[in-house]
Parts: sequence; C-alpha cells; structure tokens
Amino acid sequence: MGTQDKVFDAKVMGKQLKILRKKIGKNQEELAEYLNLSTETISHYERGIRPIPHDIITILCQEFNVSADNFYFEKDKPLDDNEKDSGVDEFTKEMQQCTDFEKKQLMEMLKILRMKPVAV
Repeated sequence: MGTQDKVFDAKVMGKQLKILRKKIGKNQEELAEYLNLSTETISHYERGIRPIPHDIITILCQEFNVSADNFYFEKDKPLDDNEKDSGVDEFTKEMQQCTDFEKKQLMEMLKILRMKPVAV
C-alpha cells in the first residue's frame, strides 16, 4: 500500500496538534481564531473526532514551522529542513558571545555593507 493510499489516524494528528499548539503557547480559542474556525472544531481535531483537512494541515505547518510528516507520521521535522536556518542560529550564537563594543562595531559594518554603491 502506497503512502497516498494510507488512511491517516485522526487521533495521532490531533495529538500532534495539541502538542504543537501548547508548544507555542496558544489555547484552543486563539488557534481557532487564527484559523477562522470554531473552538469546537479545534477540540474535535485534537481529540481525533474529526481528521484535520489537508488545507488546514498546510496552514498549521507554516504556523508551527514543521513538515506535514509531523501530523501524518508523528515525525518532528522542521519545515525548512534543508534551508540555511542553521546559519541563522549559528550567527545568533556568535552574536550572543560578543561584547557590547563588538556588537556596535558589527552594526556599523552591517550598515556599510547595506549601503548602495554610488555611481560615479
């Protein structure tokens, strides 16, 4: 049986939704408002009474920055797995280790780098 033929478990999907919702600190009401759904619908999704529609999964993936695998297969995988997010994290870590003086110097360098060249 291929992946497209597999029937996905609404309870698994709901469990994942609840975990992710709590992870970002939203209650059911806030998530329902964000998705333009009723709180009852969110509750039904989380309890596995109703499966989460694919279009809602797409929106949730963006909101929670996870791939759809998270909902379908319980695999916690970042949405931008192959993106350069690790570079951003590395830069942030380096910045945290800088002194205030170094941070000011870096900000000045960044301003210079962002300047548009003047045509002569």
